[in-house]
Amino acid sequence: MSLFKRMKTGRKALITTVALTTMAGMSVVVSNGSALASTSGKIGGSVTIWAEWTSTEQQDFKAVLQPFEDSTGIKVQYTGKGSNMDTALDAAVAGGAPPAVALVPDPGTLATLAAKHALQPLSSIIGPAASNFGSAWGNLASYNNQLYGVWFKAANKNTVYYNPAVFKAAGIKSTPTTWPQLLADEATIAHGGTYAPVSLCTDIGWPVADLFQNLFLKLNGAVAYNQLATHAMKWSSPDVTNTFAELAQLVGTGGSNLLGGMKGALADGSFPNCVASVFPAKGKPTAAMVFEGDFVTSSVPTNYTPGNGKKCSLKATATPCFNTFNFPAPTGSANASALQGAGDVAMLLKSNPQSRALIKYLASPSAADIWANLGGFASANNKVPLSSYPDPVSRADAKALTSAKAFVFSLDDLQVGWEPKMWADMLNVLQNPSASNVTSVEALMDTQATTALGH
Repeated sequence: MSLFKRMKTGRKALITTVALTTMAGMSVVVSNGSALASTSGKIGGSVTIWAEWTSTEQQDFKAVLQPFEDSTGIKVQYTGKGSNMDTALDAAVAGGAPPAVALVPDPGTLATLAAKHALQPLSSIIGPAASNFGSAWGNLASYNNQLYGVWFKAANKNTVYYNPAVFKAAGIKSTPTTWPQLLADEATIAHGGTYAPVSLCTDIGWPVADLFQNLFLKLNGAVAYNQLATHAMKWSSPDVTNTFAELAQLVGTGGSNLLGGMKGALADGSFPNCVASVFPAKGKPTAAMVFEGDFVTSSVPTNYTPGNGKKCSLKATATPCFNTFNFPAPTGSANASALQGAGDVAMLLKSNPQSRALIKYLASPSAADIWANLGGFASANNKVPLSSYPDPVSRADAKALTSAKAFVFSLDDLQVGWEPKMWADMLNVLQNPSASNVTSVEALMDTQATTALGH
């Protein structure tokens, strides 16, 4: 997704400053073997790398790569594959011509390629840098207890974006910290009649899946979540049924808590249009909240101030603000700190001096630090200073990713083979949450999961 910048400094000057800062710190990084080994002279040559990033994200990633090229003399040949990344990589591997390095947005692809012996193990290559990532991230980048990936870019899906001025206008003085408080705040906003509580992103179903997954995690915990992800727990289980019932409360009868009602949400709720209803470029907001991951920041107009300032205005042309709060859990729940996330994992498909140097660099805090300064980015690398992030919202986001006590990967991204069907099922339940329809859809989901996952 295209990323808007939130820095007042000019882009070219910022990249130059960050690059110089990063290169100045390389000797420190080299000492623990986690990044560039430029002290022995330039390596030279070239290396190919693929990822999904295009447009502004591609520009930002190239800014990350520039210091690596300058220091090593290695020419990086980058190709942005967009949403076709997984399919393109599978075809390239099958055809015997994959890139040397690739980043994919799900651990399922990593596991599949590792099982085919298409990946090179990384522990001996990145060395101590592996400890810069929490155990949950390391497990997601491993296959048969062997490390095959480095999580370069991370996403926090535990976020609810809200307009502070709308909350203030509705008389809400603090953000909800529990699920019952969230439902109560929805009722308060709806009762006012001026704003819809929620602008729901429906798109083709993935935002609704993210919403369900957050709620399931908070209600049932990480162990149950991972059981459902692998289909060790059935979709027809009481835990799933209860989550759908709670989701129905959130959207309200007939979508009464949604902007435009259920019909309007399904017709106009594509991403990022759903974000614009809460943070419009012109005029005033029509909704209070939008449920999605931290990448929503990239779709908020650049004149919005991050944080909850005292002068937040309802007018987009005055002093508007944006902020987030953590997706809440039930009162007294032990799952309050559990976090759903996603990311892009770097893998080595061809081992040579150039590709090994690039993987070591991507595992270093120096590489992530560059994009962190540019904005629209979060890292799972706990050695990236929080001061590298340009605003309080992104700093809180990054802190959550590196300190989460229970972390789970986005469940729909783990459903190899039936993910689009899962999205359609979620939309089906959203439109008709009656007990009979939920039972029917859950049975269908069990059949689809069994066909795709083999059990």
